[in-house]
Amino acid sequence: MHNSTKQIPDAAPRRPHKARGVLLAAALILVLIAAAVLIFPHVMNPDRAVRFFRYMGLRDKEGYGRISFEGGAGNVYAGFDDGLLVGTESSLSLYSLDGEQKALVQGALPAPVLRTGGEVSFLFSPGSSYAVALGSGGRILLDGALDGAVLDASVSTDGFTARLTAQSGYKAVATVLNPNQDAVYRFSSRTRYLNACAVSEKGAYLAVASLEEQDSIYRSGITILRTDQPLTDLEEDDAAVRVEFGNQLIYELRFLDREHLLAVAQDELIFLDTAGQLLASLPLAGDRLIDYDISEEGWLILALEVSGSDCKVLTFDAEGSQISELELPERVRSVSSAGRYAAVLTEMYLQTYDRHLVPYDRTWDVPGAVRVVARPDGTALLIASSGTKLFIP
Repeated sequence: MHNSTKQIPDAAPRRPHKARGVLLAAALILVLIAAAVLIFPHVMNPDRAVRFFRYMGLRDKEGYGRISFEGGAGNVYAGFDDGLLVGTESSLSLYSLDGEQKALVQGALPAPVLRTGGEVSFLFSPGSSYAVALGSGGRILLDGALDGAVLDASVSTDGFTARLTAQSGYKAVATVLNPNQDAVYRFSSRTRYLNACAVSEKGAYLAVASLEEQDSIYRSGITILRTDQPLTDLEEDDAAVRVEFGNQLIYELRFLDREHLLAVAQDELIFLDTAGQLLASLPLAGDRLIDYDISEEGWLILALEVSGSDCKVLTFDAEGSQISELELPERVRSVSSAGRYAAVLTEMYLQTYDRHLVPYDRTWDVPGAVRVVARPDGTALLIASSGTKLFIP
């Protein structure tokens, strides 16, 4: 009998180059995916997967996305609380996508104007003291008469509200309220009429457009105020930044982001910052402004009628630099933006884009649609005279 020892083979040597090869292959795949997303954004769109799971079983569900409401030529609409707000001459209603009416507030609103931002919506009628404000879930924040007729109002992207009212003894009174509708800033103008306002995020800045007569000539301007500094005199206070625009009337003011402002004037669109510096302008000349909208991400989309039925769609960043331009032979009815998506409704179709106007998805099923409301996930609500349809790419 003898002992025998079985030799155990040495472990195979490690091959570092094999691990490096795997990492290199993974990096190459990531680069290819990133390139595909850039080159074919409408194909390699991650929101497609999100929509697939979110609307699974709902896409073909009868009645989903179909909201019925009282029709009216003066109706106003806005996406809100993952549903739709409808303002009429007699009410403000909030609907969910399955058609449920989550809130209804009734009151006289002869010419309804609707402002929304964050979890706050505000409906008013210029010249009337009655106003309505709703929060998420249809919570009623305001339902009643204010101290004076409402001239204009604005809601920031995080729910701060600014409103102008005409009150006895003043040309106008401006009030800024937090999302709970508590007043956090107020000033009264004794010398200038105020006709438009805008409030920035956190309620940090308040911008107002003024109108006054001097030597039988009307002059307009924009005053930008910091709400953390008390204002003693609109004419002389150093805390106020004032920009003059001669006899050009300012129709509307909108903050694009925390420090940049858009003024919609009778002859041009004006981009400026909170220091009062004019950054850019878009002369309207003979073009007609059809519609415009501002994404909560701080970019602007607008549609112009340039000649006959030819239209242009343009996008701009917060500083007024043009991002992209698109010429369309079809007449544009409505444009809308939400998040990184834009929606353009023409007489023939609805097309979704990104801010660079790179096309994503299209539907030709738009009979009767007069408005579109873009949604942050790439879907869009088509609005007809008395109902809606949800487009799910």
